[in-house]
Amino acid sequence: MKKLIFVLIILFVLLSGCLNAGSGDTAGNISNEKITGQEQITLQGLTFNTEVGPALLLAKTQGKPLFVYARSQYCGACKQFEAETFTNETVIEKLNNNFILVSIDVDNQKTETRNFKIRATPTEIFLDSNGTEIKRLLGYRTNQTFLDEINKIVK
Repeated sequence: MKKLIFVLIILFVLLSGCLNAGSGDTAGNISNEKITGQEQITLQGLTFNTEVGPALLLAKTQGKPLFVYARSQYCGACKQFEAETFTNETVIEKLNNNFILVSIDVDNQKTETRNFKIRATPTEIFLDSNGTEIKRLLGYRTNQTFLDEINKIVK
């Protein structure tokens, strides 16, 4: 009897996953504002997706690079970077118009932290639309230094 219940639960989980996969939006219908079913976080003037996979799919669909921001809630340099840089109108405009944004919380997203080989925060990683790393910035950057790096990538 226990085996039958276990098998029924497994079948239910498998079927619900198949039904759910067929009901989602196609990649072409996803907007840059919100990836369906994905959580987001707002840091100052920017809204970041919190999952890399769906954001990478969106980047590929839109032909935009990905900006991955690795942070920690307890990182003083992260707080300073966010307070100064993510409130700068030019930075906000450049990032929103030219990139798909992803934030990784290194304390809570251990798999992503390992996959990106993040050793310190803040770390800013730029990926092309295929997921290949273009540039990695370690540590705090002033607004102008950060904008210079963005401009090199966007050119």
